[in-house]
Amino acid sequence: MNKLTEALFNNQLPADLAASQQLNRKLLDLVVQLEQRVAELEERAGSSSRNSSKPPSQDSPEQRANREKKPKSPRKKGAQPGHQGHQRMLVDASAVDEHIHYYPDTQCACGSVCHLAQEPYQRHQVFDLPEVRSEVIEHCLYDAICPSCHKRQIARLPNNVPNGQMGSGLISWITLMNGAYALSISSIQRLLKDQWQLSFSTGAVSQATRSVTGWLLPLYQQIGQAVRHLPVAHADETSHYRNRERRWLWVLCSSQVVYFLTHHSRGKGAANGLLGNFDGILVTDQHGGYNDYPIEKRQLCWAHIIRKFKKISARVGRAGVLGNQLWRLSRLIVHFRNRWRSGGYSDACYYTRMQQFKQNIHRLLCLGLEVVPIGPTQKASKTANQCKRLLTDELMLWTFLQDRAIPMTNNEAERAIRPYVIWRKTSFFSQSARGDQFRPIILTLTETCKRLGTGVYGLLRKVCEQGLRGDAITVRLPLDQHAITA
Repeated sequence: MNKLTEALFNNQLPADLAASQQLNRKLLDLVVQLEQRVAELEERAGSSSRNSSKPPSQDSPEQRANREKKPKSPRKKGAQPGHQGHQRMLVDASAVDEHIHYYPDTQCACGSVCHLAQEPYQRHQVFDLPEVRSEVIEHCLYDAICPSCHKRQIARLPNNVPNGQMGSGLISWITLMNGAYALSISSIQRLLKDQWQLSFSTGAVSQATRSVTGWLLPLYQQIGQAVRHLPVAHADETSHYRNRERRWLWVLCSSQVVYFLTHHSRGKGAANGLLGNFDGILVTDQHGGYNDYPIEKRQLCWAHIIRKFKKISARVGRAGVLGNQLWRLSRLIVHFRNRWRSGGYSDACYYTRMQQFKQNIHRLLCLGLEVVPIGPTQKASKTANQCKRLLTDELMLWTFLQDRAIPMTNNEAERAIRPYVIWRKTSFFSQSARGDQFRPIILTLTETCKRLGTGVYGLLRKVCEQGLRGDAITVRLPLDQHAITA
């Protein structure tokens, strides 16, 4: 309680008119400050994944319940009339493991003998999983003693036999479970026991991936070089922890290639290290770490911009009215572009209307600079500051008009980074520098294989076989620069 409110609480009112007027001015200033504080708290409480950069998982139950829901479709669930059915194709007869034939009775009721068909009239295939168990191979090494000089000769393991207790199949399986399916060490231990009847200690399971990081490095570098030669790429970052130390996981990707990088910083140095010699169109949010990249080759994500306009529209007064206009206009821009891409508008109509939208967005942002702050302590309002920054970055809002292939949103990067975000929620983060190296490398490989339609386990097994033999890693992904697109 300050002196002014304490005096009012104790009913210590001034006696003369001048003192009363001064008190009124102080009260008015206090009311303005309290209104400003209430507005800030209401805006903070109203922040959600729909109007800010907060992830959907951090929304409150009330915010989740109040999310905009799509109107219920009048159609029933399931396949619609005219839908082309999809059935599992029969496996070729040469690939079937076992054939069981069923023959009818060839004796007809009329007394004749039926002619048996050469081919079955129906092939019914049943898929099942065999009972599996681990394979244990024991390598016995012998020695020999010379009867004359008593010199001892010993046998040695060949190069293709691992020095440890785990073979290439087991090491690649553990790596897959940990890196692609985000299983913890304890979960991998239970699964090894349940499925393969194998018992390994926590340390043994953890150490299984120690050498894999180095073996996968050539593939990791191949993917990094491929993504940096794309015409269009998406970039994003999210927090990453080593014990209690906060770090960052960066991603540079397209629809077919994904490249991850961990760094201790979220600044320009980390962004420049991620981009390397990339020279194409870069799609990002408004994060300042990418500000060293040329603005004429950078496209800002309109999904982030729309959420900012949505947040401005929730404010009171002139800012709310202006934010509502910007929000509706930005959604109209996205809708119009989607209609044009599907053939709903001609190119001439599309570019004419986009120029009109561009002028209207600029005009509304300029009006946003005139929004005055709520209280006397602020030099400029939040709305004015946000509009000023958007006017500074205005050129990067319209890069998508240069080429049809340039997207308006950064959804590709956000989808690529989401598996790690889920992994982060169910793990104890990284515990060492080795963990910081393993995560981006295995995520890069698994996410790229997923987009290319390549089996990651078979690839891992080939890499581990070469690594255990001590050979150079020659396994590579089918990354044809002419075939890969953004």
